[in-house]
Amino acid sequence: MKKQTIITNSAQETIEFAKIFAGDLKPGLVLCLEGQLGSGKTTFVKGLAEGLGLKHPEQVKSPTFVLMHIYKAKTPLYHFDCYRLNSREELENIGFQDFVNDPHAISCVEWAEKAGDLIPEDARCIHFEILDATRRQIAIS
Repeated sequence: MKKQTIITNSAQETIEFAKIFAGDLKPGLVLCLEGQLGSGKTTFVKGLAEGLGLKHPEQVKSPTFVLMHIYKAKTPLYHFDCYRLNSREELENIGFQDFVNDPHAISCVEWAEKAGDLIPEDARCIHFEILDATRRQIAIS
């Protein structure tokens, strides 16, 4: 797959891009979201959830303290945040493998590098970079 890079100038532009991006996604896909704190990962998931048909995208919040959220959109969305992950056993205990291998849902994994080899090999990577106070570079590979 060809690498795509875009620059957004606001959180709202990131949401709008993610809504459009969601239209091309097929159930069963895992997206690994990488980038420093505040780079737009959760904002992107908010737009993705809306694009997948979530009626109340304002309910999308970072699952940093609970490890995951499930959003019941037309295509279910599993949203993981591994930032505070202490061990892979924490992911195994919540059935991470079952979620990321669900052929009917899309999974987004923030800080996916902490999940190591629990991430499927065919996962797509999206890297977020802070350019300035409002601009973000989003690179999809």
